[in-house]
Amino acid sequence: MTIEHVHMVGNSKRENIIFTLNAGKTVKCHFKSSGVDTADDKYYDLGDSAKKVRIMVDNAATITHINNKALKSPITLTVGGNPYREGIQWMTITLRADLDSTTFEVYAS
Repeated sequence: MTIEHVHMVGNSKRENIIFTLNAGKTVKCHFKSSGVDTADDKYYDLGDSAKKVRIMVDNAATITHINNKALKSPITLTVGGNPYREGIQWMTITLRADLDSTTFEVYAS
């Protein structure tokens, strides 16, 4: 029996963006695309989908969409770090601050 372990190492670019959202507000993170950051959109300009993402939050928050598709069950982000390192290829994600003003730090490569 052969067991293969695949670890995504990210692409050759990386970016880190910090922003704050009020309760109930959302922001869309664009990993592949380039553009001008606004209150509703953050651009990472990786030139490819993100293979590694770490999302730090200081209050309750969720991922509501991945690659422009609404999730049937949004992913809850815990206070502190939320690493996603294996099996992802995200072009975009949409994040929502759930209860209070929330600061996000999103690292992608």
